[in-house]
Amino acid sequence: MNLDDFRDTWQQHHSETSATITINDTLLTEMKVNARVKEISHMKWARMIESIAFFFIIVVLCQYIMKDFSLSAPTVSACILSLFALIGLAGNIGQIVLIAKIDFSKPVGELQRDIYRICSHKLQVTKLLFMSVPFYMAYVVIGFDILLGVDLVQQLEQSMVWFYTLSSVILLTITSALSVKLHYRNISTPWVKHTIRFIVGERLVKMAQFINSIETTDK
Repeated sequence: MNLDDFRDTWQQHHSETSATITINDTLLTEMKVNARVKEISHMKWARMIESIAFFFIIVVLCQYIMKDFSLSAPTVSACILSLFALIGLAGNIGQIVLIAKIDFSKPVGELQRDIYRICSHKLQVTKLLFMSVPFYMAYVVIGFDILLGVDLVQQLEQSMVWFYTLSSVILLTITSALSVKLHYRNISTPWVKHTIRFIVGERLVKMAQFINSIETTDK
């Protein structure tokens, strides 16, 4: 075999090897995308189950309100909780819509924006639901009324009513400040980073990291 034959053989072998590597990389990417598609499907089912749960809570609270439609503490508490349950239902439906719109055939940049949109939407909904914490007495009042048939507020002394009112105002101030701070812009802050990871979920975080790695490889 002369030098020219050796060179042709080497070039042919190199071309076949490069083609094989490209095919393997493509297959690996497709396998990863298929895995993420399954995770998206599981996520959508989870949101559907949560939507059903919130819908059931809304129906029960509405029935509770209609039994005694007045300005009593239990009725007002039920209205407050119904509002937050409605927020949860609307948020989950919005999440399902965003998930349904994901198209893995899109360019990586667009996929990354879709993933970010889902993460951001879930974070916003969770922050809104978190604002129910200052209204903790609503849960207590309804619990006393359902389990014991007692209007707790009427049984409390005026000093205790002011105490619970003041504690709710303080909690509202704290939760509002935390909600403002809890944003992707502040991801460098340790507690914000860990909280967002907890709220958004490890699955979405891994998906976003996967999209970023693919985009880096493409570049």
